[in-house]
Amino acid sequence: MGYRTRLTLLILSMSLVFAPSAWARWKSAAPTVRPTRVDLKASATPAASQPVKPFTEEQVRNMVRDGFGDESGAKLIDQRGIDFAPSAEFLKALQAAGASEAFLDALRAAHPSAPAGLKKPLNQVQVFALLAGQVPSHRVAVLVRERGIDFEPQADYLQQVRVGGGDDELVDALKSARVTKPATADTAAQARQTAIRQHLARGAEYDRGARYAEAEQEYRAALLLDSQSADLFVSLATVLYQQKKADDAAVACREALRLSPNHELAHVVLGAALGDKGDWDDELKEERQALLLNPNDDAAHVNLGNALTGKGDTDGGIAEYREALRLNPKDDKAHNNLGNALAKRGDTDRAISEYREALRLNPNYMEAHVNLGSALGDKGDWNGKIAETRAALRLDPNAAEAHYNLGAALANKGDLESAIPEYREALRLNPNYAPAHSGLGLAYYNKGDLNGAILEYRESLRLNPRDGWTHNNLGAALEMSGDRRSALEEYRAAYALDSASSIYRQNYERLVREGNR
Repeated sequence: MGYRTRLTLLILSMSLVFAPSAWARWKSAAPTVRPTRVDLKASATPAASQPVKPFTEEQVRNMVRDGFGDESGAKLIDQRGIDFAPSAEFLKALQAAGASEAFLDALRAAHPSAPAGLKKPLNQVQVFALLAGQVPSHRVAVLVRERGIDFEPQADYLQQVRVGGGDDELVDALKSARVTKPATADTAAQARQTAIRQHLARGAEYDRGARYAEAEQEYRAALLLDSQSADLFVSLATVLYQQKKADDAAVACREALRLSPNHELAHVVLGAALGDKGDWDDELKEERQALLLNPNDDAAHVNLGNALTGKGDTDGGIAEYREALRLNPKDDKAHNNLGNALAKRGDTDRAISEYREALRLNPNYMEAHVNLGSALGDKGDWNGKIAETRAALRLDPNAAEAHYNLGAALANKGDLESAIPEYREALRLNPNYAPAHSGLGLAYYNKGDLNGAILEYRESLRLNPRDGWTHNNLGAALEMSGDRRSALEEYRAAYALDSASSIYRQNYERLVREGNR
């Protein structure tokens, strides 16, 4: 019977795994909180609304290095131009690195783009489209100062900017902006812009209050007035993504990219939506495309880190998260996701530091509370885990993974009577949450309810047949109930999934030996 206690402690001590975007992913016997994707409030300015700079010599080299030295890269060169004259030696080096003839021809024909100062001023709708797309207020203010505006902002407009998420810096930038009005006034167009702006302002206000369905209605109403605006489609995609409608968000992003192929934020959000469906390769493609448009897009670096980590390249993910933080040290999502990657690599202390920094920047960051609790649990600090998980539940009482984690922490303290209701609540919120079925099964097992344990373990394995821990635990429950043949099958399944586990091997080999006596 000695293996029973050992088995229990090992299972419940596995308390943090990736499970992410923007935003903005892996299952384990601990929380399945996705590595949070970059919140769109920390994401890039839409390319349709910001100056698109020509490629530098270094960026062109990186394009070839990253596999874009083909026709797709040639199209980008055609669209953006370059800021240098490529020498014969430079072109020869690119060719040796794998650049296609079409790519080299595009470089030969490229002309420097017009300077950013010649870009058109922002109109009243674009300012709100940026806010509705959750571009940080500071970045919108920078654009206003760089490009100016084509309207006189009145007091009611400035108030709507504040309600829609604009801060004092943006309001001051609008008040002092260079105003360049169109040569001829189009009263009908101005009236339409005003109506669109009203919808965007209300949508941004709803979005800030997490009233996403109402925000969606406002953005759709704006699109009825202007169905050719890539910015409006990205605003819609953003709020669809926040409602976990990844497929619909992807459709809206693709329409934005049809209208404006260089729309940086559309690539970022599309990548996040694809990553939510586990399509890591296509997410990599979209985030890298965003970084070709703007190498300083911290949101794209974070989402690229999520995709790399999802594909098993944890070190690559860590490098991307750190690059995002170099560009934006206040990116709470980047700190959280870096913590997840460090925890996955076994560096729990540094993971804890990253989670704490994420919470310093954003005390209401539910996922960071969950993940910090998980990391504390990994160090045996069950009281700390309980405190952080309860903080997460105060922010979101319907977070199934937080209820599961609270149950696991309480079970580790020996309070099974309190743990079981938490597992059940997790399953009420998400009946297909395999770890909660497994945790509930383990609680039943420790209370001596073998039939209840077996039922929960089997349901967990129906949802996730490749969970070695649950196969092992089901084997223990079956063995205790007297069904040694079925127990052996479960131990064998666990050992087949992870032959490096000493626990799985010992349980399997022990029962084989006993059966041969």
